Amino acid sequence: MPTFENIVIRAGRKAIRLIRDEGLDTSRVKVLAGASGSAKFLVLSGIDRVLAAIFKNRETPVHTLGTSIGAYRMAAFCQENSLEALTVLQERYIAQQYGKGTTREDITRETMKIITAYIPEAAVQGIINNPVMRIGFLANRCKGLLKSENRLLQMAGLGLAAGCNGITRNSLGLFFERALFYNTHFNPPFAGMDQFPLSRYHLTPANFIPALFSSGSIPVAMTGVSDIPGVTGMFRDGGIIDYHLDIPFLPDSDGLVLYPHFYDRIVPGWFDKKLNRNPTPAFMENVVLVAPSPDFVQRLPHKKIPDRTDFKTFYLRDKERIEYWIRTVDMSRVLGDEFAEAIESGQIRQIVKPI
Repeated sequence: MPTFENIVIRAGRKAIRLIRDEGLDTSRVKVLAGASGSAKFLVLSGIDRVLAAIFKNRETPVHTLGTSIGAYRMAAFCQENSLEALTVLQERYIAQQYGKGTTREDITRETMKIITAYIPEAAVQGIINNPVMRIGFLANRCKGLLKSENRLLQMAGLGLAAGCNGITRNSLGLFFERALFYNTHFNPPFAGMDQFPLSRYHLTPANFIPALFSSGSIPVAMTGVSDIPGVTGMFRDGGIIDYHLDIPFLPDSDGLVLYPHFYDRIVPGWFDKKLNRNPTPAFMENVVLVAPSPDFVQRLPHKKIPDRTDFKTFYLRDKERIEYWIRTVDMSRVLGDEFAEAIESGQIRQIVKPI
């Protein structure tokens, strides 16, 4: 009998009751979620491959929602050949290389190359209009100093936002406005989120790529996005407010939110990384979170999940970084295998734990 030592499965109050009663019925999944986290997504490769197979012949709608790299993954899931799209995204992300004197323009340019490599122009219309895997993602429309491309002003704005966030998370509404991009003909259940100011934008073939890029436009490290067709303002990384998506995914519903994640915990916002701030319990009620176990992480090269700091750690040693990241992707297959086995055998009923 499998020991399921490589994965952790956690669920909110409503979700855990359903799973313990009937296992994980994937037809109940109404939302697929993906968090910010740059290179961390590589550890989810094995789980993502299984999800691509699960949703391949899906007939009832699933609303996807992500920020930053989570948004990029959701755009892969919404393509006709989602497995191929996920593979190209991973390969192109891993292949990034930066030399001496790297600028934010360099990083911006390389990121755009990744996006256009796994999302060919011919695929955009299909992503937007996919009637089953329905695309949605978040960015942030900036206010005040954070609209500036001046590095010092931007850093000052981030400092003020971080300080206010330390007092109350709700203060982030003074600095940012949530921007929800989706096909407005497919109204998602989370479109009514109201903790922060929110604007909703309709996706078109003309604005899709710059809008998606804006969801991963890391402040200071990359240029902001102010040229989204049909949309005004300066947009930056969706993970600033919604790092791990602390939102009302499915208000008043018995459906499930499937959330493959790097960790078995939720950090609400970008500025909460060092704060012991928990997500809103009511927002997590329908969530099923699947993550690598601490034991699995300890077996990874360098005993950690890949992250953005690896570009500095392996500065001018890209071959070592690339080998480490490829090895992580290879090792992650066991996560997908265990997740699939937990569902098919029904043993998920025994191993699921509360969020």
